Formats: sequence, structure tokens, C-alpha cells
Amino acid sequence: YKLNRMASTIHKVQSILPTSLHPAALTYIFNSTVKLAKTAGIRIDYLSHTRSTLTLPNQKRIQNHIGGLHACSMALAAESATGVLIGMNVRDTHIPLIKTMKVDFVRRCEGGITAEASLSEEDYGRIHEEDRGEVWVPCKVVDESGEEPIVASMLWAWVAKQKKSEP
Repeated sequence: YKLNRMASTIHKVQSILPTSLHPAALTYIFNSTVKLAKTAGIRIDYLSHTRSTLTLPNQKRIQNHIGGLHACSMALAAESATGVLIGMNVRDTHIPLIKTMKVDFVRRCEGGITAEASLSEEDYGRIHEEDRGEVWVPCKVVDESGEEPIVASMLWAWVAKQKKSEP
């Protein structure tokens, strides 16, 4: 499949820079576009067309009243992990739209989290081949104890961009 602008940029960065610098470069690119991710302190550790891994450390500015990660910050990490995957794959003539965030809070979060999202080969192909559609993207979120404080999946859609009408 043809690379979109985002995927082309990521591919260039990954082909030029040593592997040890990929997380810093990917994080800079992502956080320059998604300002809330920068504010929260999200770091992209790995990114391919079918998998993304990011981390969110437990910092005071995103804590809840008991010192753990705020519920919204954990949801942001899951949304970011799934969204960057969709962004890597949606054609430049289309826009990605999140439709549903399903987040079940199953235990207290201990420390920071790692969020890993993945696309099946079937869903990867659908995003590239279908003019419009939607796909559930699962995201595994693990805290520093190795447990899952949330169970998350996001429903993403893609539609053709609207042509700008002339005045």
C-alpha cells in the first residue's frame, strides 16, 4: 500500500536515525501535532503500520486525588496508541474520526502505564482498500505492577475528506 504523509515521515525518520533515537523523534512528531499528548507527557516507544507502544509516566499534573493516574489520562494514552495507528494508515484523501471509546476501569493504577495497540492484517487492509469504514482497535494498558488497570478499545472510522466548495 502507498504510504500516507504521516507514514512517509515516520519511515524517513526511522531509516535515517539510529534505533536508539526513534522514540524521541516519534514522540516529538506526535506531540507536535497532538498538544494534549505533549501536555500529559506521552512518549511513543514503538510505531509500525500494525502496532504502537507508548508510555505515560505518573506525574503530578495528570494524577487523580489519590496520587494515581487520572482516569482521563489513562483513556488519553489508549486513544493516542490507537489513534496513531489509524493515522499511519488512513489515506491522505481521508480523515480518521474516533466514534467510540470503550474503557473499563478494573483496578487502581500503580505508577505509570504502557499502552499497546494493534491492528489485524484484515483491518489494516480494510483501512487501505475501503472508501469509508470503521474498525475496533484494541489497546492493552499495563501499569508498573504488570497489571491492567483499564481494558480499552476504540472504534475508529475513516471517511473521504470533503471537497472545499468555491465561494
